[in-house]
Amino acid sequence: MSIVKFSFMGVQPIEIDTTLYMELLDKKVSFSKLNAINNGGDSFPWMESYNTIYDTYSDLYAWQILEEELDLQKDFFRDGPSLNMAQKTLQLSEYLVSHDAKLYFDPRFIYFVLVYQVDFEIPSNVLFQFLDYDATQDNIKYNDLYNVVRKAFVKEEKQSKISAWGNSIQRKTKNKIQEILETLYKKKIDIDMIDILPNSCNISNFVLVPEEMSAEKLFFEKLISLNIYAERLSSQIFLEPLYNDTVYYSFNGRFHTIILKNKQDRYRFQPLQFHIQYMWFLVERYNKMMNLINKSLMQTDSLKALQKHSKLIHSMINKIELLSLHDMNFKHSIEVDIDIYEKNEKRWSIANLLQSSKQYVSFFKDYLDRLFAQKNEIYQKKMNLILLVISFFQLLALVSVWNDYLATLNKNNLEVDNRFLQFFNHSTESLLTFNLFIPVGLIVIMLGFTLYLWKHRIK
Repeated sequence: MSIVKFSFMGVQPIEIDTTLYMELLDKKVSFSKLNAINNGGDSFPWMESYNTIYDTYSDLYAWQILEEELDLQKDFFRDGPSLNMAQKTLQLSEYLVSHDAKLYFDPRFIYFVLVYQVDFEIPSNVLFQFLDYDATQDNIKYNDLYNVVRKAFVKEEKQSKISAWGNSIQRKTKNKIQEILETLYKKKIDIDMIDILPNSCNISNFVLVPEEMSAEKLFFEKLISLNIYAERLSSQIFLEPLYNDTVYYSFNGRFHTIILKNKQDRYRFQPLQFHIQYMWFLVERYNKMMNLINKSLMQTDSLKALQKHSKLIHSMINKIELLSLHDMNFKHSIEVDIDIYEKNEKRWSIANLLQSSKQYVSFFKDYLDRLFAQKNEIYQKKMNLILLVISFFQLLALVSVWNDYLATLNKNNLEVDNRFLQFFNHSTESLLTFNLFIPVGLIVIMLGFTLYLWKHRIK
C-alpha cells in the first residue's frame, strides 16, 4: 500500500500598528540584545538549508512557538451523488503525523512572519475519498481538505473561530512580539498594536508522490481540481507541468499545490513560496503607508508636519530600496527556478507593486521638497514683515530718545571742548543745529532701509 505525504505550509505575516511602525522605523536596533533573546533560534530545516548556501534570509531570527495538540475539525465533509451519509464524513485528524509553528523576525524591515507546518500521511487506498469532493450545499461548502487545514489557524473574518491549537499559537506569538519590541526599542508596547489579520495566511500544499503513483494522472487532476474548487475566487489558470514531469506547480490565490516526486525538491521550493508571500505583504504594507502619509498631509501641511513627513519618507525610500535589493538577491539564488517564480510573481503583480512603490515614494519626496520650499518662502515673508514692524518700533523709540536729548540741549548747560568746536568754526549754534538734524538724517536712513526691505521682500 502506497503512502502519499502532504505537507501544508502556512505563511502568515503579522501587522504592527502603523503609527507604532512609523515611530520605530528610525530607531536603532541592538543586535546584541536581539541575539540574547533569540538564543540561537530554531528555524525550519528548509530555511536552514537555504541559509547554508545563500545569505538572502540570513538576517531572519526564529523562535519556536510551543503549542498544544492540533485539534482538527472532526467532520470532513464530502458530497457526491453516489455517496451515502456515512461516506460523506471523514476524519482528517486520523492521518495527522506532525505539526509545528515558528515565528520569524526580520529587523531590517521590523517584519514578523508566523509560519505553520502541518503534515499528513494518507494511504493511497483512502486518498481519493479526500479528493472526491463536489459540494453544492451551502452548509457543507469549504469543508474540503484544503479549507479544513486552513480553518485550524486562519480566520475567515475577525469573529471567525479557529482551533485551540491555532489560538494558542497566535496568543503566544503576540506576547513574544511584544517582548521582542519592548526589549529592542525600550518602549512600552500595547498588545493590541499587534494584529494577525483575517485572511492573511497563504497556504502551500507540498505533495510527495511515491514512485509507484508517479504516473497516476487521475490523482494529479483530482488534487488540482480540489485546489481550484477550494479557492474563494476560482480560476482555471495554473502553471503547466515543469521539469520533465517531476514537478507540478499550481499557483492560485489562497492555496497552492506543488506535487513532487523527489523528496529534496521540497526544500527547494519552500523558500520560494515563503518569499513570495513575504514580498507581497510587505510591498502592500508600504503602499498603504504611503496613502496614510498622503492623507495626513491633506489634513495639515505645517512646516513641523512637513519636517516629520520628510524624515519618514527618507526612511521609506531606504526600506523600499533595501526590499528591492533583497528581492533581487533572492532571484539570483534561485536562477534554476526563476521561470516558476516569475510566473507566480506576475500572477500576484509583486514586481509591478514594488516598482510603483519606488516611483511613488520618489515622487512624494520631490513633492514634499517643493511644498517645503513654498512653505519656507511664506515663512520668510512673515519674518520680513515682522522685521519691518520691529524697524518701525525701533525708529519711534529712537525719535523719542532723541527728543528727550534735545530737551536737555541748550546754550546754558552746553559745555564743549574748544578743540571740538573748531570743527564748527567755534560756534555753539552750529553744533546745536548739527545735533538737531542728526535724528532727521537717521529717520531718513531708516525709512530708506525700510522701503528697501519692502521692495525686495520675497513674494
